[in-house]
Amino acid sequence: MTTFAARQNQGLKKASDYFLKMYSDLDLEKYKLDKYQDLFRLSSFQAMHDADLAYHNIYRKCSENATSKQSLLSCLEQEEIFLPANHDAFNYDTYRRHALNAISEIRDHLKNGDLDHLYF
Repeated sequence: MTTFAARQNQGLKKASDYFLKMYSDLDLEKYKLDKYQDLFRLSSFQAMHDADLAYHNIYRKCSENATSKQSLLSCLEQEEIFLPANHDAFNYDTYRRHALNAISEIRDHLKNGDLDHLYF
């Protein structure tokens, strides 16, 4: 007997995997390397860390909520409204600015159809 899997299930995994890959590519472990510890005194390095941290967290949220475009858009909307402080960020304003930028970029890609291939 032949069984058929719903095509939508493949799409759900595809979308989640896409954001999971984006999340993984932003390897925050690099900031724990000894060679970078002195650089943390520089505000520009702290800003780079906070930007990576913001994108990292937004991509994780997207991966967890990528069941449909609508659920992802709803997640992004909630995240935009209730963006929590992150105790690992050096500067909350920098972290927030980059998180909101990530949300805006993903929302624009979803609305423009740039990520439709993840759901079909």
